[in-house]
Amino acid sequence: MVKPLPRNALLASFDFEIASEPIELRYWNSTTPEQEQYGPEHFTFFSKAIAPIIQQSNARELHLRFTQGWWDSDTWGALPKNGLKSGGTGVEVLAVIEAYDVKEAQRNWFRLSKALSGFFCASLNFIEPAITTYPQYKANDITSLHYIQKPGNKLYILRAALPSEPICTENLTPFLKLLPTRGKAGISSLLDGHKVFDSLWHSMAVDVTSVCDDTQDNNKCHLRMEQSVTAIVDVLRSLRKHKEGGIPRPVKGDELRCDPSKTHNPWQCFPLDDPVDLKWNLGTIFGRNIKGQAFSGNIRSSILGLKVDSNHWKTQLVKHKKSGSERHDIVGNSIAFYLDDDIEYDVSFETANGGINVAPIEKPPILLSRALTGYSQDHGGLRTEITNPSNSSMDFVYFETLPWFMRLYLSSMVVSFENETSSYTIAGIDGSTHIKDIYYKPAVDRKRPAQIELSISLPPKLTLLFSYEFDKSILLLDEYPPDANHGFAIDPAVITIIDDNKRGIYEVRSTSLVLSLPTPDFSMPYNVIIFTCTVMSLAFGSLYQLLVKKVVTEEEFEAASVDSGIKGLVSRVKSKLGKRKRDTVTEEPQKK
Repeated sequence: MVKPLPRNALLASFDFEIASEPIELRYWNSTTPEQEQYGPEHFTFFSKAIAPIIQQSNARELHLRFTQGWWDSDTWGALPKNGLKSGGTGVEVLAVIEAYDVKEAQRNWFRLSKALSGFFCASLNFIEPAITTYPQYKANDITSLHYIQKPGNKLYILRAALPSEPICTENLTPFLKLLPTRGKAGISSLLDGHKVFDSLWHSMAVDVTSVCDDTQDNNKCHLRMEQSVTAIVDVLRSLRKHKEGGIPRPVKGDELRCDPSKTHNPWQCFPLDDPVDLKWNLGTIFGRNIKGQAFSGNIRSSILGLKVDSNHWKTQLVKHKKSGSERHDIVGNSIAFYLDDDIEYDVSFETANGGINVAPIEKPPILLSRALTGYSQDHGGLRTEITNPSNSSMDFVYFETLPWFMRLYLSSMVVSFENETSSYTIAGIDGSTHIKDIYYKPAVDRKRPAQIELSISLPPKLTLLFSYEFDKSILLLDEYPPDANHGFAIDPAVITIIDDNKRGIYEVRSTSLVLSLPTPDFSMPYNVIIFTCTVMSLAFGSLYQLLVKKVVTEEEFEAASVDSGIKGLVSRVKSKLGKRKRDTVTEEPQKK
């Protein structure tokens, strides 16, 4: 799906869905050899690389998110796919694991994270109990509750996030390997890491669920995998790089657009905004063309959707061969092209005002912002603001996790409400009638994080603000990262809007935070080591000289130096040369 946005931005969304053949639900056992637990299975289009990872960890659901950037809701509107396929900054993992108890679920969880770390080339192996949480209200929103479980087993939901994890092409390559086309055909051929990650915001999602049918064999289930890549591309920057290369260059004088309402001459110019009359192709933006359909003979294997304002945008499907049919559907401002033939496709876009005349922007149903307060070295605060801009009441769940080194004081929480006419404050979260339920699990040093979940019903046109205080812990020396002065990344907060059936219909995340902890001067250990080594070298050198060297008189030294050193070498050379000269003189008369 391709959708132009204001300020010459482009929303490009790639979605892939595939299901496996019926496979048998198995339960991993460390005492039984793997070849006896998992026999040979047949895979057609479903990746045979991800299935063993899911089976060996007894995972019934897996939700993996790679996200980078900041979503501008004021300009771009609501999140694509209602935010259900987007994560917070960094990497976010959520899994539903079937196990007998919590300890077994934890073992399978860490086995799953390490396997995903090696497969996706990410730092998921750093997931440990200190950052693992167990969401409570999420249990009402998973389809795994319908799974047929082994007698005595339970379903456990585990979640972890790495907000400081960078996203790069090393993560996209394994993502494409999960596709049956490997990114070589269909719309996946547009996915070039240098273009996708050169964007204002991008997100990759992998969702694997086990779908079981009660009417069929209970031991047989399908693995259903949904993959998506969403990016916000700056069209003008992409066109500029395509035309001028990667090095930015100043605009030429004859191409400079000046404001005619102000003074402009060869020496003065007030530049106008970006040009609005544009003409570009998808191949220019992504650097590639669409290489036909994904699977021969399947007319729905590759569908290209365009969501544009037909009154201001002129779009055309470009074929690099004249042969082939063209099938498309038009519903309102959306056009769906079915790529039927095995040829290269491209789409051209042309508009007279690309920065303004775009398809209607859907406003987000809820707004969330979170920030750190306070400037103390060992004390701080956290302030969260949630706004309901709609005209109806909204029910949602607020989820927040804090690392163990942020020692939270829940008793210091202050809740206040504001609207257009009035505002009031409540001392203590228990006194609010809009907060229906509270779940709080305190942190344990180096063992688990703090977890807060609030079930809130917010009236229309109302803003909820709550803040609390916390202390900053002092870490051990080896617990500080190499860039300790940069700060520690804090996971974003998550809001899930729920419907009457307690199902999540929209998700939004705040930005991640950077917390500065009391940090020792790491240059002091270096200075102490250098000073100590210098003193030790001087002391050892002096003592070594006293033990090894022998005290002699000057006459003994001169006598010894005759046969040693440079003087001895010179004398020996002179004696050899003199001896050779004498032998030469004595031999010449004999020859005569």
